[in-house]
Amino acid sequence: MINNKRKNTLLVAVVSVAVFVVASAAMAEESEATGAGWAPAVQQVGSIFRRERPRLVRCDRGRSLSRALAWARPGDTLRIYGTCKESVVIRTDRITLVGANGAAIDGGSYASEAVVLVDGARGVRIESLNVVNGSDQGLLLRRQAQAILEALSLSRNGTVGLSVDRSHIEIDDIILDGNRTGGMDAYSGSTVLARGDISAVNNGGDGFAVNGKSFFELRGATVTASMNGGNGVSIINDSRLQVFSFPEAQGSSITADSNVFAGVALLGSELGVVGSQFFGSGANVISGTNNLIGFFISAGSILSPHATGRFVATGNGTGMTVEDGGSLLVIGGLDVSQNGTGLSAVGAGTLTVVSVPPNPSRATQNELDVEFGFGTRATMQSVDLATIECDGTELVRGTARCPRLEGDPPEQAK
Repeated sequence: MINNKRKNTLLVAVVSVAVFVVASAAMAEESEATGAGWAPAVQQVGSIFRRERPRLVRCDRGRSLSRALAWARPGDTLRIYGTCKESVVIRTDRITLVGANGAAIDGGSYASEAVVLVDGARGVRIESLNVVNGSDQGLLLRRQAQAILEALSLSRNGTVGLSVDRSHIEIDDIILDGNRTGGMDAYSGSTVLARGDISAVNNGGDGFAVNGKSFFELRGATVTASMNGGNGVSIINDSRLQVFSFPEAQGSSITADSNVFAGVALLGSELGVVGSQFFGSGANVISGTNNLIGFFISAGSILSPHATGRFVATGNGTGMTVEDGGSLLVIGGLDVSQNGTGLSAVGAGTLTVVSVPPNPSRATQNELDVEFGFGTRATMQSVDLATIECDGTELVRGTARCPRLEGDPPEQAK
């Protein structure tokens, strides 16, 4: 009886060891196939052994990120070492890619739509990676993908560094540098929420383009758009750039400097800065400096009704151009100085610019401070300005006065 028990115990032990060896071998084989490193952990669920998911992708040892992604399951985190010379597609929800020690995905030797394509996946997170040398786009999100991007550099790609097609992203500490046709392009009803330091420099076209009923929100972001071949920031075709009244949104800023055309361009679109509980703070600063035009508004508008924004234009050929029915509602915070022409509104819609004591408005020290024409209607209340030219078709009220042309009837009280 005792001998039979010992035999049974020995048999169980032998079978258990055999199962463990087979499971370990299978894990090692899959690890080699995926190019992922393993923590040698095996868990028993009932009588079934299962493995932990891979965690390390050693591209510095010739492993493949694409293979690791093919094996990945929702919730997996892949930690990347070295430079992965490939293009990859993410179709699995809740995947996290984290770069270690300057890791990169380099698409230089592959003709592909994007170095990294997030194709309809949701809950994706990509951190601490360089995405470089794509033949086309650096990082593309499409088909209602959702992702958080943090501490990324997207540079030297053949077209756009970051492209967002009908998708939602949150970006934090992103660099878009030296991409051939533009830094970021969000279109077809996409949404972009920005935090932290966001920069687009030395790109061949616009630094940031938001197009086709898309939405770009700054929530405490510091945005830099400099030395780009088009506009620093372009908001186009019924799209919107917004700073909301959340406390965490206050202190947002855009600095658009030394771009070939405009610092900030609003083409049939809107820039809004709100926050009645912070009235007069001027906490959110949007500036266009050293461009051909600081702010270019064509059939678009700037809305800042609570004096929580400051709109600074200095060192430009024209500080602010408003045309084709474009409009302004700026209660406090217009600061246009040291340009060729400060504020040019010819063929504009309705302009309302008011100065409030904590956040004054001014157009001074320009070669010509203000130019009104071609039916523009304007209210300029307590705005500091020295020189103004009008063509006689404008309607101006408030403290500003257009000079009378010879032969005009006596000026009426305004």
